[in-house]
Amino acid sequence: MGGKRILIADDNKQIRMLVSATLRAGGYELIEAADGAEALEMAVSERPDLVLLDVMMPNLDGFEVLHFLRKRPECAGCKVVMLTTAASMADMQRGAKEGADGYVVKPFQPADLKSVVANVLAAQ
Repeated sequence: MGGKRILIADDNKQIRMLVSATLRAGGYELIEAADGAEALEMAVSERPDLVLLDVMMPNLDGFEVLHFLRKRPECAGCKVVMLTTAASMADMQRGAKEGADGYVVKPFQPADLKSVVANVLAAQ
């Protein structure tokens, strides 16, 4: 599975560092965005295989980013996993409705995150 590019979009630097540390051993190329607008811009320009997307971010929230990504033809093949504390059934349903490929609730277990990432990428 190595060699796949993953964009980690979260406004919390510690979360980005934790996710990077969790996934680094998988051989993934990891890039980071600190807010929703930067995440959208990087997803369009870098064309990652997967975006790990927080919901609660400044400028654009994760659902808005997901909505825009699903409308961009250059991002058609990009998988998106919501990685967030927004854990209500309504949040999860909204993520699914907007086209998320997976949903991981923070705080997460590293093994669970690795598993979800591997499974979503394997479905490409």
